[in-house]
Amino acid sequence: MSPAHATRRAHDAEDAFRVEPYSAKELRFHVAGAALNAAVVVASLAWVIATWERHAIAWWGVLLALLAGAFVADLVSGLLHWAFDTWFNENIPFVRRMVLQVREHHIYPQRIFDIHFTHDAGTLSWISLIFAAPVAAWTIFDADSALPVYAVLALGSFSPLLVFMLETHKCGHRSRNPLAVRLLQKSGVLLSPSHHMRHHCGNHDVNYCIVNGWADRTLGRLGLFRGLEWVVERTTGARPQRDDHEWLRRFGRQVHPRQAQPERARQLRQRGT
Repeated sequence: MSPAHATRRAHDAEDAFRVEPYSAKELRFHVAGAALNAAVVVASLAWVIATWERHAIAWWGVLLALLAGAFVADLVSGLLHWAFDTWFNENIPFVRRMVLQVREHHIYPQRIFDIHFTHDAGTLSWISLIFAAPVAAWTIFDADSALPVYAVLALGSFSPLLVFMLETHKCGHRSRNPLAVRLLQKSGVLLSPSHHMRHHCGNHDVNYCIVNGWADRTLGRLGLFRGLEWVVERTTGARPQRDDHEWLRRFGRQVHPRQAQPERARQLRQRGT
């Protein structure tokens, strides 16, 4: 192959990940999602502060609510990551941009740092709003109960962690994070590189959660993602990760046979990753 031909092929491969710039309509959609989600979450927290004295709130309940919010944010991040890794392809218009971003990340992991927080915060804000809106409505229709207070406190940790989940993902790829981030990673509050790098070993079919990894260590180890794949495959006939594997082969990356979750986990532990 001539140098010119090799260069042309390289440029063609790079073009595969290019997407159209955000349109004015898309930008308005992102801004609207961020504004609505922030307004609902802030208003709900303001309600909790204003009505705190009339509710019998236990300190352990506050702690459990915040932890529950962080766990659910991690779980939702994992479900989103799993869905894009496993099922979608770039020919679906509504998810094309995100699919290409995920495929590029699997081939060139460090390019994630080229993606600015604002590129995805709007979409993630809309997803957060799906959870925030019912919680806010609950505070209106059951204002005298303590349960909505705990739900709002859970929302107070869930929403920012979900909206910033791609930033915590980046922390899992940095070789050197600020001291405060490293301490949070060592304590398990934020995603650590040692946990996330297991996702990038082999076929990207373990450790999907990118907030703190709590759901990977619990529901993931219990077989949540393999179970969901079994259900989808049985009901639709779709093959898990077919599109992702095609992209890996296209760029000369090795594709390993998919393995059962316990066997893959055992092999990764033996590698020390």
